[in-house]
Amino acid sequence: MIRNNDIKMFGKPIQIKSHGCNHDDCMGMPIPPSVNIFVKVTNGCNAHCGFCSNSNVKSVSHFNISKLEDILSEAIYAGLTVNRLNITGGEPSLVPDRVKAILKMMETKDFKGIHVHLNTNGLTSQSQALMREERIDSTSVSLHHCDSNKLSDIYGITITDEALQFDGIDMMKVNASCNLIKGYVDSTIEAHRMMDFCIDKGFTRLGFVGLMPVNDYCKQRVVPLDVLHLDEISHCYFTESNNRGTDCKCSNYLYNKDAKVLDIYTRHYCNPQYCESSLLFDGECLRQGFFENNIIY
Repeated sequence: MIRNNDIKMFGKPIQIKSHGCNHDDCMGMPIPPSVNIFVKVTNGCNAHCGFCSNSNVKSVSHFNISKLEDILSEAIYAGLTVNRLNITGGEPSLVPDRVKAILKMMETKDFKGIHVHLNTNGLTSQSQALMREERIDSTSVSLHHCDSNKLSDIYGITITDEALQFDGIDMMKVNASCNLIKGYVDSTIEAHRMMDFCIDKGFTRLGFVGLMPVNDYCKQRVVPLDVLHLDEISHCYFTESNNRGTDCKCSNYLYNKDAKVLDIYTRHYCNPQYCESSLLFDGECLRQGFFENNIIY
């Protein structure tokens, strides 16, 4: 990744991603100046996950949607490609009216071409209702185990088997994101179980994600990607990347079970500051990156 400080938003230079990844050092071919914009609609959540980093982020009490509109317009005016508008939290389904207001705004002519992505735990009727919204182009569901009892333990709330049915949801648009946690999904066998579960539920993409060292829980329960040995699983084939850089480690695979194909990625951001080229809007301020008090607007 290269930072280019020649591009400005609201009169301030911003860091952008200008190169794609290659296999060795994450400095691949040049790409158009682009950003990911994360929109934190709430800090609240109906789960109590030990790996959560929300304690590092200012609480979201007021949400200025007209300011978000200004931010998107400014990005377009600056010549930036907005790869995705990522609606995140906390748990966005706790503030459905706020999310629906954003979706309505994204229907306008200026923003209609921007990909809208929802990050949710996806395990309540409220979150699954948001997943059915037509303007949501894709969704990442936090699914850290295939057993409802294990999930209940991870989330600190009761997860029922019915929550894992995903009735009426277009699963072609849904990505399952599974954190690798010691004692849960931490081996080839457990990874294989998750892969079979996701195919049976209709998912087409599954990510195995390493914990970032944001607190003691994560540091004590981190699972290295290399322990998964996905290429030892029958009908699972390595496809690309195998990057093992200092900040980011990633690989990609395809898994074929009974003629159903699952796209698999493994990713571990070892440095919490790695995504500093992303922009975060917390309802009041636009910031560069996730963990710095670097206010742009």
